[in-house]
Amino acid sequence: MSIKEIEILQRALERQKKARKQAERILEEKSLELFNISQELKEVNAKLEDLLDEKNSQLKGIFENINDAYLVMDIHGNVLKMNHVAVDFFGFDVNEGEVNVVSLIYPEDYNYAMNSYAELLSNGYFTNYIARVITKRNEVKWVNINSSVVFDKTHTPIAAQGIIRDITNQRKERQVIEVINNTAKAIIGKEDIYEIAWEISNNVANYLNTDDCVIYLVNEKKKQLELIASFDKRKNKVIQDKMRLPLGEGVVGSVAESGVSEMINNTSLDKRYVIYHIPKLSELTVPITHEDKVIGVINAEHLEKNYFTEEHLKTIEGIAGLVSLQLRSALNIRKRKKVEKKNADLLKKIAKSNQELEEYAHIVSHDLKSPIRSIHALTSWIKSDNEGVFDEASLQNFDHIENTLIKMEQLITDVLEYSSIVNASKEEEDVDINSLVEELQKVIYLPTHISIKIVNKLPVVKGDKIKFQQLFQNLISNSVKFNDKEEGIIEIAVKDQNSFYKFSIKDNGIGIEKEHFDKIFKIFQSLHKTKDSSGIGLSIVKKIVNLYKGEIWLESEVNKGTTFFFTIKK
Repeated sequence: MSIKEIEILQRALERQKKARKQAERILEEKSLELFNISQELKEVNAKLEDLLDEKNSQLKGIFENINDAYLVMDIHGNVLKMNHVAVDFFGFDVNEGEVNVVSLIYPEDYNYAMNSYAELLSNGYFTNYIARVITKRNEVKWVNINSSVVFDKTHTPIAAQGIIRDITNQRKERQVIEVINNTAKAIIGKEDIYEIAWEISNNVANYLNTDDCVIYLVNEKKKQLELIASFDKRKNKVIQDKMRLPLGEGVVGSVAESGVSEMINNTSLDKRYVIYHIPKLSELTVPITHEDKVIGVINAEHLEKNYFTEEHLKTIEGIAGLVSLQLRSALNIRKRKKVEKKNADLLKKIAKSNQELEEYAHIVSHDLKSPIRSIHALTSWIKSDNEGVFDEASLQNFDHIENTLIKMEQLITDVLEYSSIVNASKEEEDVDINSLVEELQKVIYLPTHISIKIVNKLPVVKGDKIKFQQLFQNLISNSVKFNDKEEGIIEIAVKDQNSFYKFSIKDNGIGIEKEHFDKIFKIFQSLHKTKDSSGIGLSIVKKIVNLYKGEIWLESEVNKGTTFFFTIKK
């Protein structure tokens, strides 16, 4: 081998040594870097493990210390984990035995629960799920649940977790408010006592979750209780069997007498219990009082023992207090309607009696006038056939007979007229009093020394024209008949007094003594006997004024004149 070749090999070897040293240096640097990274990773892992332990501890604390029940279940409803609140609330512990949430569902809420669970799986969560659950102690509780689904890496649902809040007390409080509000709304404006009682029994039965709630009414006169409403799930308001209990009999009768509510937890031990259709073991009875007086009773029953609670009792007492005023009002209305019906029936009887009396009066009038006219005709014939035979005394006797017969016929006419004024049977019409008085002046015999003056324009009134003619004719005729002055004056005036017209008929006649003011309006009372006076005229006047809801009175001074005042309702 030549020197040149040796030199080439030496140079190549030198380069390899340098390259090896460089590679070793790089390897040392990278090893150091990897060692440092490894140390850093160990430190990070240690920190992560510490952080994970810390978070697990925190989650465990939250799980155990949350105030609401919390549980985790698989997708089939099997409970996997429960916190201590859930264990206390439900009474079950998954560490002691298997629990499936389906067994906790209240039967009536089953369909709602299944639909909500389907919604949970579909959406991945639900909020404010409200329903009832049954605990191991067989207690029914209202709960509010917020839940979410747990997914695996492939986003497949593998479990569900939920927070369950007990809202039983809030629900009860709300139910109390609702039943009181619903009852108040249901009865407001109602006047029928049976409708009011049915609404009470319906609302109370729904609140107590019983199908047996009845309302009794106290009948003081008969000393008994009458069943007026009975709750029926079919919403049938007709009472098929109106049960009646004597006051003091049964629990209901005892409460009606004492005015104190009673709650019987086991009716089989209470001798007072009265069986109505089917025996019930729990009974709740509350009086309805108004002004410290029992007017009715609310009675509810249930098949189970110890069913009703003090809370139930207080709520029903609150309802009884709420409805007492409306019930009392309905009772008063019923009483008033009975009186009104009785009065209406009585008025019908009176109307019929008046009609029969009027018909009878016409018959009697005809029957009485016939012999009077016959006697009158007979006396006339006797006088005519024996003209010149009778002396003066006999002729005067005949005149007395004729005058008496005329007076008797007038009396019968006046009695018939008086008996006819029973009501405003004629249809009311507009009556112009001004024109009416002018027409009467042409009918009434008016001596030349007597004048009638209409002071102001007389009004148009509503009523029966014939009756107003009788009214004014009698008063004007009286003023004419009993006027002894050389110049007789009769003044007719009117004043408008809001809902009435006040009329006055004033004369300057003989006057009336004050002691006779009341007497003259009574039938058959006449102060001055004349052949054409029956003593009925002013009685007719008073009756007509009363018919038109008015009053009549007078002012008078002997030898100076009289003023008759009367009012007529507009």
